[in-house]
Amino acid sequence: MVVSDSEVILNPDTVPAGDVYIVLDAPMNGSLSFVERHRAGEEPGPLTDDDLERLARGDTEGTAISGLDAGGCDAGQRAADRGKSGPCGNVMMVAVAEGQYAILGGAAGGEPTDVPPMGVLTVAP
Repeated sequence: MVVSDSEVILNPDTVPAGDVYIVLDAPMNGSLSFVERHRAGEEPGPLTDDDLERLARGDTEGTAISGLDAGGCDAGQRAADRGKSGPCGNVMMVAVAEGQYAILGGAAGGEPTDVPPMGVLTVAP
């Protein structure tokens, strides 16, 4: 996965259901947010088309957001943790069911006018 100021490039962009490892290839000091649907009293799960449309406008209501951020680590720490999960790593594991999930470049949940670039991860059965 590659994140720039204007886009999130997912390769592949379709994966099978189950445990998925998201790897941030570039930038080395980047961050990402993984977004799934989460309503009160429900288990987290895939986003609906309406959820994705709202998220593209910066509305994160009804979602659960997790992520990784290597921006607080120095180059040596990032190099040592490359290929690993953890505070300076570039790998994140998520459990996904069939449907669609959003991956945002950078942090989510700021001002609605600060909408980061978004990629959609499709999960097949």
